[in-house]
Amino acid sequence: MASSRTRLALLASVALGLTVALAPGAAQAEPSAADRQTARTLLIEGRNKLAAGDAKGALVDFNAAHAIMQVPTTGLDLARAQVALGLLVEGRATAHEVTLLPVRPREPEAFAEARAEAADLSTALEARIPSLRLRIQGAPEELIVARVDGEPIPRVALGQPRKLNPGSHEVTVEAGGFVTERREITLKDAEVAPVEVEVVLVPVQASEVPVTKGPLAPQTPAAPREERVPVPTWAWVAGGAGLAGLAASVAFAVDHAAARAKIDRECPGSVCDRREYDVERMQALRSRWNWSLGLSVTLGVAGAAGIGAAVGGVVLRPQMKSERAALVPLVGPGVQGVAWSGVF
Repeated sequence: MASSRTRLALLASVALGLTVALAPGAAQAEPSAADRQTARTLLIEGRNKLAAGDAKGALVDFNAAHAIMQVPTTGLDLARAQVALGLLVEGRATAHEVTLLPVRPREPEAFAEARAEAADLSTALEARIPSLRLRIQGAPEELIVARVDGEPIPRVALGQPRKLNPGSHEVTVEAGGFVTERREITLKDAEVAPVEVEVVLVPVQASEVPVTKGPLAPQTPAAPREERVPVPTWAWVAGGAGLAGLAASVAFAVDHAAARAKIDRECPGSVCDRREYDVERMQALRSRWNWSLGLSVTLGVAGAAGIGAAVGGVVLRPQMKSERAALVPLVGPGVQGVAWSGVF
């Protein structure tokens, strides 16, 4: 009986606290009965999700409940869900806000306990949150724009430790007329000392012009490229025929090796078993041996010759702008005769 009365008293206390959490004259209107019931349901569902490992779902529920009620219990649950997701910075901010919520008249004891737990959580998180310090050189400070994960850092805070959640972060530093620098930084939970990141900005012109020592050496003009006539058609034909000949030569060489292996296996010492081989079969096997060997050698030689002719046609083709040789008459005072003009 006493236990039932205790539970009823506790439920009544929480209900009373939700009812009087926002006193008349506060900045936010007092939540309605429907709002209080919605917030109570969201809290229960959020706690169940958090216990089951669904911190993201719990965060959505707690955020909605706290937006409705703005009381210490909803704020504490919201901070716990943020910490479970690794959002230590946001969790500490929420826990600190809970400690600043004003004490309402006749509020339940659960609210006071939530404020105390939020204060302990805020202190514990302060020791876990890592920080990042940028050391930027090479550009005037008034031109520098630094961002962490796309969020700009106020210029007055450049060089100061910046509190961030554990994990990977992208640092971007840019300035007008300088090359933009990017860094990937990983911060660890409870990393006490700030992580120092050195960034040296380089002017755009300096990054594009190669650095040279001493006077520039005069550049010699490139030799004019010799233009040659197109590869003649016969060279392409000879090359194709040569490749085909080599391929056929390889095929017949394989067939010859197979015939030889069969003779060595079934006719050792070139003596075949007359029960298996008659005269015609022996002659056919020997003819296959000789025929495949001859074709392999012949086609190989022909293929090599074709490829050689094709290579010669490509390499030895004349220049495009060669002058034609001709006899030029020379006529002048005291000079008579002929001379060669052009190449031959």
